Amino acid sequence: MVDLEKELKLLLKTGKCYYGFKEVLDALYHKKVLGIILASKIPKEIYSKILYYAKLAETPVYIFNGSSIELGNLCGKKFPITSIAIISPGESNIFELFKT
Repeated sequence: MVDLEKELKLLLKTGKCYYGFKEVLDALYHKKVLGIILASKIPKEIYSKILYYAKLAETPVYIFNGSSIELGNLCGKKFPITSIAIISPGESNIFELFKT
């Protein structure tokens, strides 16, 4: 089993990612994204828009079972994060989450 907190911290340290609704959508428009982590307890408009564009870009999405505040805390940030676009995983095994 992959530890989400450990893998997220390793991703932020060694990989490349964008977080936040606008940054993630912009990356999806340019088809740079390898995967998306999306908080489940966010406004429906944001949730459905990211899922829609991820489907168009054929990008896998992992639904984090928690709020944007919890996702922000897992990343070590003091603000809410609705979504994370993974550009490069670095040394993390974050994509193991997408297989479950």
